[in-house]
Amino acid sequence: MSSFLRTFSYAKEHKNKIYLAILLIFFSVVSELITFILTYDIIISFVEKHSITVEYLIIMGCAIILFLFLKSVLYIKGLDFSHEAAYDTLLGMRMKFAEKMTKLPLGVINQKGTGSYKKNFVDDIEQVELILAHMIPEGLPYMIICILVYIMLFVLDWRLGVLTVASTSVGLVAIMLMMKSGVEKMKYYYESSKNMNSNIVEYIAGMEVIKIFNRTTSSYEKYASSVEDYKKYTLDWYNESWNYMAVYAAVMPCTILFSLPFGTLFYFQGSLALSTFIFALLISLSLGSPLIRMVTFLPLIPRLNYQTDALEETFSGDELHITDKSSRPENHDIEFKNVCFAYDKKEVIKDVSFKVDENSVTALVGESGSGKSTLARLLVHFWDLNGGEITIGGININDISFGNLMNLISYVSQDTFLFNESIMENIRIGRPDASDEEVISVSKLAQCHDFIMELDRGYDTDVGDAGNKLSGGEKQRITIARAILKNAPIIILDEATTFTDSENEDKIQEALNSLVGKKTLIVIAHRLSSIVESDNIILMDDGNLLMQGTHEILLEESNQYKLLWQSHMESLNWDINVKGET
Repeated sequence: MSSFLRTFSYAKEHKNKIYLAILLIFFSVVSELITFILTYDIIISFVEKHSITVEYLIIMGCAIILFLFLKSVLYIKGLDFSHEAAYDTLLGMRMKFAEKMTKLPLGVINQKGTGSYKKNFVDDIEQVELILAHMIPEGLPYMIICILVYIMLFVLDWRLGVLTVASTSVGLVAIMLMMKSGVEKMKYYYESSKNMNSNIVEYIAGMEVIKIFNRTTSSYEKYASSVEDYKKYTLDWYNESWNYMAVYAAVMPCTILFSLPFGTLFYFQGSLALSTFIFALLISLSLGSPLIRMVTFLPLIPRLNYQTDALEETFSGDELHITDKSSRPENHDIEFKNVCFAYDKKEVIKDVSFKVDENSVTALVGESGSGKSTLARLLVHFWDLNGGEITIGGININDISFGNLMNLISYVSQDTFLFNESIMENIRIGRPDASDEEVISVSKLAQCHDFIMELDRGYDTDVGDAGNKLSGGEKQRITIARAILKNAPIIILDEATTFTDSENEDKIQEALNSLVGKKTLIVIAHRLSSIVESDNIILMDDGNLLMQGTHEILLEESNQYKLLWQSHMESLNWDINVKGET
């Protein structure tokens, strides 16, 4: 019942249409019941009166046709209202879901995976349409009519009522067994469905890497295995359900299975009037269609629980602490004060404190997994802190509205993403009101103008899904151009030159050097040679701040930094020994 209430709560703005749909479909079913009553009157007239006029038959025939027509019109009109309410609700749910995702911590989204959210956003929400458009507006009237008919049967003759309930019970037992089996198997079905969605998304997104490293066989095995699991659990569920479905589909419409033979016996024994017997048989037959339609919704109930639980997990998820205050810092000094942060109770940032002066360059260095990128993402408020605070211009970022905070910061990640639009529009995302000339200007600064002009359509070239028509280095330079165009006072470069070769890295470094003294730069770099001129270098290790200072100070006083520097310098001298060379 709770899942029904939760589902119905999604449609609270459109509940009047659903109420109207229930009313119209109820009268539609009543209209069908009336045709059976009219048919009873015709049969009794033949059997008992033995005098039927043509006028009477015409009137009764027209009445039956009228009520059948009314049944169809009311049913269609009811479904019109229920579908309007359902699809308006789906629109609202998807908008709410999308808005909710913008407020969830990025770590939570990454943990659940794209496939899981795709299933929520598309599949689970789509199932709500079936509940609101059919299950509630149709199931409720059918249930009321069935109860009324059973009451009428028991009033007419309790024996016929019991016999009709008995024939219905055979089908209900099959349905209950099917539902019990479904509840046990549904967990595995939904888990396999979620895994399949995640693996499909991962397989398609990683196609470039798969082909480059010729891992088509091993990567395909994971994708194929998840599809095979989904197939196995789905068929296992349906194979068992088909037997039960065959039983209730054959028995449920046959509501006179027991009442016809036993009722005939009662009639010949003289304990049942013929008129009562005929009336009971006819209204019993009227149960067939509502019962079959109603029971088709029953297997949806356990599925509804799973789907609403999955949706509610997202809808009720802990949001980032975002204020609606219009606080704007007067300067762009940044300070981390005793910052602590944990992923799933595993502490990854441990009491870190440092300052970043306005219009200075601060580099974050350390081994992989030391917490460099996490610090940068905490500044952009991808997660809430577990302890401490981060301030910009002396104002806690929790007291700066999300819009204002994003206006203050340009963040260039190592994980680039481009929309399936033109290069011009992808760069213009940084500042939607920018002119074409401004876009071209920052493209030159980011060293991507030349390769863009070599493309067939230049800046009007579509980059493809997630920018798959461009190389990694090309995509990265476009995202840098986007960040420069935004013209935010704080720029974070999270290993933004990862996919560029040494020549282009030098060009990008030139472009970034032009920002030095004009912007507050925070740079995360795996190539230490690119940050030796930084005003301050933060050395991280396993979530701890080991030391900070200039390149010279760290090189002199930190053995760990010295090891990192030596490793970097050795990597610059790496060469490939080609067989046969002397």
